[in-house]
Amino acid sequence: MDEDELTERVLAAEEKLGEAYQLLGEVRDELKAAGRKKDYQALNEVLDRLGRYGRMLGEMRASWGAPLD
Repeated sequence: MDEDELTERVLAAEEKLGEAYQLLGEVRDELKAAGRKKDYQALNEVLDRLGRYGRMLGEMRASWGAPLD
């Protein structure tokens, strides 16, 4: 697998994480409005993790353009 194909796959994964983040954020907001505090707080943790994973993939992809040590 060449670097362009890897980049495309990582970009696709980042996009799917972003979609999941958006959808779960909407669900969290609905749970909050319904007064389901424990449930929406649990989704906060999930959203934090998804955000970290997305940033990690972006940083990894960006590092591919940097010279190797």
